[in-house]
Amino acid sequence: MSHKDWSDLYQAEGNDAIGRYFNGNYRPPEKLDGTSGTDGTTSDGQAPPGSVCHQEDGTSGTPERPYFSVREEPFQCDGRILSPGVWFHGIKKGQPFDQLVCSPLYVEAITSCEGADFGRLLHFRNSLGRWRQWSMPMSLMAGSGEILRAELLGLGLEISTVSHRLLNQYLQDHKPKREVIAATSTGWQSPQLFVMPSRNIGSGDVIFQSETANADDYGQAGTYAKWKAEIGNYCAGNPILMLSICAALAGPLLSHLQRHGGGFHLKGDSSTGKTTGLMAAASVWGKPERFVRTWCATANGLEGVAGRRNDTLLALDEIGEALPREIGNIVYSLANGVGKARATKTGMARATKQWRVMVLSSGETGLNSQMQASGGQARAGQEIRLLDISAHHVFGAWDNLHGIESGKSFSNAIQKSASSHYGHAGPRFVEQLIDSDRIDQLPEMLANLTEQFQALSGQEERAAERFAIVALAGELAISFGIFDMPEGEPTKNMVQLFERWRQERGKGQSEDNRILEHLSDFLTRHGDSMFSELTDNSANVRDRAGWWKDSPQGKIWLFTSEGLKRAVPGFEIARINQAVEQAGWLADRSGRGRAKKVKVNKRAIWLYHLREPD
Repeated sequence: MSHKDWSDLYQAEGNDAIGRYFNGNYRPPEKLDGTSGTDGTTSDGQAPPGSVCHQEDGTSGTPERPYFSVREEPFQCDGRILSPGVWFHGIKKGQPFDQLVCSPLYVEAITSCEGADFGRLLHFRNSLGRWRQWSMPMSLMAGSGEILRAELLGLGLEISTVSHRLLNQYLQDHKPKREVIAATSTGWQSPQLFVMPSRNIGSGDVIFQSETANADDYGQAGTYAKWKAEIGNYCAGNPILMLSICAALAGPLLSHLQRHGGGFHLKGDSSTGKTTGLMAAASVWGKPERFVRTWCATANGLEGVAGRRNDTLLALDEIGEALPREIGNIVYSLANGVGKARATKTGMARATKQWRVMVLSSGETGLNSQMQASGGQARAGQEIRLLDISAHHVFGAWDNLHGIESGKSFSNAIQKSASSHYGHAGPRFVEQLIDSDRIDQLPEMLANLTEQFQALSGQEERAAERFAIVALAGELAISFGIFDMPEGEPTKNMVQLFERWRQERGKGQSEDNRILEHLSDFLTRHGDSMFSELTDNSANVRDRAGWWKDSPQGKIWLFTSEGLKRAVPGFEIARINQAVEQAGWLADRSGRGRAKKVKVNKRAIWLYHLREPD
């Protein structure tokens, strides 16, 4: 309804509606469309009717100045015709005046999240005459409100250059009775509600709230049928493509499985198809060109992106662009889902950002190789959180070209389809998951799948479970009709990739292997220069790491504690000795301790007795 004059409103809804209209509490009689739980345009394409603010008595007639009004059509005021928009009707030196503030803008509701993150749900018309909606954080109004105005201008709201300060007053003073819960991150708000920037899946009165109104990377284009035919069904016989797409679908499962995030890093030569895998994965949720980010970002910047990808997928291309010294901490942070603790200007701790996300990365080198560029080493905890997956298969990253002539053409076909048909599979997966009533069964389903992965150590068990989560997403996708392939195909592919990952990594504990590799390499490079025979008292050794002696079992290296730490940088003595003892390198010891006292130049010192097996 347009309600061009008071009589129309009175005839339609009575005197009570007029009172509510002047008080700014009037709501249209019909439910508005738009984001679930929020108000958008009415069914006939009109915005909510104009409101008048700051009228105290609720009586009919002309409101008493000062007050704001919102009009969508030209209107008459004190004998003048005024243009549509938000107007401030004031009085100065006893004379009335009317000042345009901005184009039509309504304050629909007060938003908040658990007593914090207050905002206002705004509904406004942009320069093209189209209606937009944004849940605006009140924090943007701090100071002069310049940041807020910049955001609104970017969205197409037309703001007066001479009275823009009145915009803050209008937004502050207008307090609608409706209250809406604000979600400051995407993802699950309850087992029946999944929030995205521009839509909700499920039931619940919640709206996504962000400092950036255009932060919606979850776009949608093309058709689901085309995506399924030209991308989804190509997963059959292609473990890397299956991993990529099912990892994207696995994000919504993490919360219900009570698991932290983590992910996979596709490594291999240029033009193998790694980036194509990322684009295919991104097409599950949005436009690949926007959804895929690069490693060329600060840790703080990636934290912000991770928050907007909560319960979905974080796709990062080209690990070679990252700062090697920062990669390790970024991997820990992204997988654990907790941002860096930061302080306010007063020294108080800010609320840390939190998220839960599946990570899919790519690059020509693996995580450890990239970290070595700055003299570092990947710890086992980092490697387990981001598993290196070789993208070298039969045709680049692919094994089954589905009738396409070459691996390159196959990659090109997927990229073309991903750029045209996207944003369908992820929301559909969540819809089906909510409707299936299988959420409570997910932990048991995961446990059954994990049994099919033969892990030999605690670290391998953690890796196996992540592959199993991806397999679970794939099996669910088949049951939901998102893939057309036999049941068990995703699990078979993930078991295959897990076995290959384990073979390339080496059996046993990765950290133990690295410690032993460090020791062996150190002895090869410095065995003659940093050690001398135990009985040679005349030897002058610079940067001594220890001594050596012969035994029936072979040469025994006697490390000082400092020498042992130099040989294996980044690890504590206790951890080093745990690895060498487990590997059978510990040649002698004293009681419970792993070191033994030895007399050197008439002085007794504690040394670690190691023997490298043949």
